Amino acid sequence: MKKLRLLVLSVGTQVGQNVLATLARRRRELSLIATSSVSNEPAVFDWDTVYLVPATAAEPEAFEHRLLDIMARERVDLVVPCRDDDVVFLAALRDRRSDLAPRLLCGSADAADVIADKWLSAEFCTRNGLPFAPSIAKGSSHERAEFALQHGFPLVTKPRRGYASQDVYLISNDAQFERALAREDWIVQKYLGDPRSVAEYLEGIESRGVPLYHTFQGLKHSIQALIAPDGTVAHVICTRNASRMRRSKRVEADHDPVSLDIGTRCAQTFASAGWRGPLNIQCQRDADGALLIHEFNGRFTGATVDRWLLGFDEVSAAIEIFTGVRFGSKSGAPPAALEAFESLVARGADPRDVEALARDSVWRRAR
Repeated sequence: MKKLRLLVLSVGTQVGQNVLATLARRRRELSLIATSSVSNEPAVFDWDTVYLVPATAAEPEAFEHRLLDIMARERVDLVVPCRDDDVVFLAALRDRRSDLAPRLLCGSADAADVIADKWLSAEFCTRNGLPFAPSIAKGSSHERAEFALQHGFPLVTKPRRGYASQDVYLISNDAQFERALAREDWIVQKYLGDPRSVAEYLEGIESRGVPLYHTFQGLKHSIQALIAPDGTVAHVICTRNASRMRRSKRVEADHDPVSLDIGTRCAQTFASAGWRGPLNIQCQRDADGALLIHEFNGRFTGATVDRWLLGFDEVSAAIEIFTGVRFGSKSGAPPAALEAFESLVARGADPRDVEALARDSVWRRAR
C-alpha cells in the first residue's frame, strides 16, 4: 500500500512534537516529512526526513520557493502548519494557488487574518454574535475612558498578533492603559478571572516582594474544532486545562454544553467565512462566570497530545478528511484516559545529525 506523504512545518515546536506523538502508532502507514528553520532542535530528528528552511515570516519569498520545491520533490499529499506564521503563509498561498489548495491544511487568507489578529477577532465576533472578551485598540480618549470605567482594572494588554502568552501584561492603572494603547498593533482586553487575586498579589509585592514564579491564567477552556473541506463541522472537542506546579498541567474533558455551543457556533461561523482545517478557541470565565473567548488559533495546539490521550484523535481525523485516505480499522489512540498530565522532558540531539542538517539542508533517517 502506498504510504501517505505528510509534510509538517516547524516541527521543533511543541505543536510539531504533539502531532508526531499522536501519529506514532500509525507511523508505518505514513512518510513523515518535516521542516525546521533551525538545525539543533532535538525533536526534528524524530521525523523520517527533515528539510532546513528559511524563517517563514522573515523570508517569505525564500520560504515559498523552498516549500514548493519540497512539495514537488517529496510528492506531498498534505501540508500541516504548526506555527501561526505558517498558518497565515499557507492561507495566502492557498488563495494564490488553487492547484495546491486541496493539499494545504488551512482556509482562506481573510479568515486566517481574523484568526491571527486579536483585534480583527474581536470585530469579527461582535459582527457575528460570538462571545469575545471586550477589547479595545486605539480609540478616542473618551472611548478609552469609558472602557476602563466599564471593565475596571486589572486589564490585559497583548500584541494583536502574538502567541504562547508572550508579551502579555496585566495593567492596573490609567497610565499603563494609555501607554499600552500608544503602542502600534497592541490591544487591551477585559481581564477574565477574579480581579481580587490580582489585587492581593500586588499587595503582597509591597509586603513580601516579587515571587520567582507566578501566573494568573487560572482554569482555561480550550475548544478544538475541525472544519472539513466542504465546510461542514467534523468535530468539536472541549477540554479544561489547569496549571499544576511550575512545569506541568492537567487536562480533562469539558462536558459543559455552553463550551460545546460556543465551539460549534464559532466553527460554523468561520466555515462560512472561508476557514478550513483546525480551529482552536481559547476561553476563560470572567468574574461573573460568563465564558468568553480571548483568542483563536488556526492549527493544532500544545494540548493536542493531551486531547489524544483523552481519546480525541484530532490529527488522524484531519488527515483522513483532507486526503480521503483512511487508516483502516487500526486504532491510533490509546484507551481514553480521564485526565492527562503534561510535564517537560530533557532531550539532546546527536551532534552528527545537527552537523549533517546544517551542512546539507536535508537529513534523512537511516533505513
